[in-house]
Amino acid sequence: MKFKEYRQHQIMLMPPSLDDKILPDHLARYIDKVVDELDIKDIEDSYSDLGCHAYHPQMLIKVILYGYCIGIRSSRRIQKEIREDLVFMWLAGQQEPDFRTISDFRKDRIKDIKKLFNQVLEICYKLGMVQCGKISIDGTKIEANSGRNKVTYRKKLEKSKARYEEKIEQILKEAADIDAEEDRLYGDKDGYSLDHGYTSEEIKEAMKKVQREKEKVEDKLAVVNEKLERMGEDRNSFGNTDKDATLMLMKNDSLGVGYNVQMATENQVIVGFGVYQYRADTYLLQPMIAEAEQNFGMTPEAILADKGYCSEKNYEYLACREMKAAIPPNTFDLDIAARHKGTYKPSNNPTYEQYKVDMLNFLETDEGKGLMDKRKWDVEPTFGDIKHNMGFRKLLLRLLPKVKTEVGLISI
Repeated sequence: MKFKEYRQHQIMLMPPSLDDKILPDHLARYIDKVVDELDIKDIEDSYSDLGCHAYHPQMLIKVILYGYCIGIRSSRRIQKEIREDLVFMWLAGQQEPDFRTISDFRKDRIKDIKKLFNQVLEICYKLGMVQCGKISIDGTKIEANSGRNKVTYRKKLEKSKARYEEKIEQILKEAADIDAEEDRLYGDKDGYSLDHGYTSEEIKEAMKKVQREKEKVEDKLAVVNEKLERMGEDRNSFGNTDKDATLMLMKNDSLGVGYNVQMATENQVIVGFGVYQYRADTYLLQPMIAEAEQNFGMTPEAILADKGYCSEKNYEYLACREMKAAIPPNTFDLDIAARHKGTYKPSNNPTYEQYKVDMLNFLETDEGKGLMDKRKWDVEPTFGDIKHNMGFRKLLLRLLPKVKTEVGLISI
């Protein structure tokens, strides 16, 4: 017989240990060790002592993080893998939480994702993977869990607001006209002995009708004002399904409803992240520097970013703080070519021009060129990893606080 014996339904007296099946250097073992070291007391304290015992938060964090690492984020998919995949079974201790338990835990229990992230970053720091040296910053647009064709625009809201306000003015004028008509008809008399086509009850009913119409329009105006308040001053649109998401240009040059996800990296390790509603990166350099400084508790050695972060305000900020930075101006390639040809023309803004010339001088040094090259193999591959290898191209959760949780999980 040339085949090995095959008995699919053989019953084992002593089943094999799952631990024996997981290789010593498997990713799941690192996740297992790291999560065991995390302080999750805040999550544990969020559970009540009443009712049946809940699944342990450590187990749920492990299976969710492992799922994110291999591109499985759906709670239903994670439930399926826990029942069928050996590694998930091992991480779950052969327990089988259903998808609602996994989903609710991710949405409702992990409220301070930054605390978990910073603990993992501290482990990376102690291992020598990062040291708050040369920090690269970049952003990417991630599509929200919202229909791209279902968008509310500021212009439409403002038109509706003006229309409702005008309607209320007309109603108030109509009410004033009814009051004037009542005074003209009744004067100082009781209104019952006059010979005319109106009665007191008819006028009161007309006033009630006007008041009801006014309240109806006021309710509509309140809804519009609420939407404008939610949109804020810096956005011109939001998604109808996820009202915190904004219409913006995605990486494939198509319009979509999403968020601007910013990350700071060092040696392809994410050392800081942020989720913003701004479409342009220009406004986000300072918040991301502050994020990295807060996470490390120290100032980075240098800041590396692309042209999208160039602005007079950012250059001034870096100069005032005496921070080394490699951030080329928007016209970098043309400026360098013109400088070499001797045809360079300064801009009309003297203040910005001085910052720009200082940056160009630095970026033409060996150190400056090295920093620009470093950014290309630091933060850009990091985004490539999470978007291509981990499949993080569209969010599952909605609204900014929960979106931050999801971005935090992928960052960990």
